[in-house]
Amino acid sequence: MDRDADSIQRLYYRFLLDPSSKIVRGTAFQNIGPFIATLKDCASIDQRITDFFVNTTMKTNNKDVCYYASFNFPAFIWVTGKDHWHKFRGLYIKLTGVSDIQTQRTLSCSLHEIARILGSEITDSDLLSIADRFLRHNNPDVRLGIMKNLHVLLAEVPEAKRSNYICYIMQTFNEAGNDWRTKEMLARNLSKFAALFD
Repeated sequence: MDRDADSIQRLYYRFLLDPSSKIVRGTAFQNIGPFIATLKDCASIDQRITDFFVNTTMKTNNKDVCYYASFNFPAFIWVTGKDHWHKFRGLYIKLTGVSDIQTQRTLSCSLHEIARILGSEITDSDLLSIADRFLRHNNPDVRLGIMKNLHVLLAEVPEAKRSNYICYIMQTFNEAGNDWRTKEMLARNLSKFAALFD
């Protein structure tokens, strides 16, 4: 299986570099996350693919590249795990600073998964400041993106800091007004929040 996975990865890398068509290269980049996810527990990621993903995104502010990178980012962390976070940390911080709302919303929606994979120590040191920024974001879609799974994120936050986030739950409820879907989401998660604040 490893040999087959290596062959497929070499082929995928050729698609990323294909000189004949920008569309082919773009499509390969857009789908890099689902491809990487198939390698979980069966093969290590070809370093050239990781380097391409990180370097391509780091050297541009193109909103499409950053959006697709934000969408595909969790797959790399899921496959490589927290021991390789140092390879992706700079890219993640760069992406969270991109002003494009689609990119910000995508990252806010997946932050809880990144936290679950990386664990409490890295969440505390690297992700909490990002979570705080998303929770105070001026765009409601970004705020709601992180609120949907805030309980999952808070499970990785030191107990002493969890109470700092109760105000965001109340704020989301108050700002929802007649938006019953947002209130329903909060109501559905209340027992999960309660379990974190024993």
